[in-house]
Amino acid sequence: MEQCSGTPMATRLGFKPGMRVWFHDMPAAMRAAIAPERAALEELGCATDGVQGVHLFASRRDHLERELGALRGLLASNGFCWVSWPEQEGSSELRENTVADVAAAHGWEASDRCAFEGWSGVKLTPVLHR
Repeated sequence: MEQCSGTPMATRLGFKPGMRVWFHDMPAAMRAAIAPERAALEELGCATDGVQGVHLFASRRDHLERELGALRGLLASNGFCWVSWPEQEGSSELRENTVADVAAAHGWEASDRCAFEGWSGVKLTPVLHR
């Protein structure tokens, strides 16, 4: 899906051609909107060291905690992770504040937000220790 401006979804989410990306439990509608092949993304079968962009789809806190904990050490220094959860009441135990709490506990901070066809999302970047 594209905005009225015609900006492709992959671009809106910060994915750039050639990026090493991993999508976890991505719904078909989001796959069609991002169109990894058309966006020239290098889609990985699993998260590996140096992954530059991730999009996680989750509905349970324990699942999110496990994934964010594991991803933190795999992400490239300039990488990011989108976390999306279903907006429909009762279909998810996640909400924006829950995602922010889990993210902060694992060394991430929110930097952007999005919504798409019944999903809410927040973009996370690693907190750089000074």
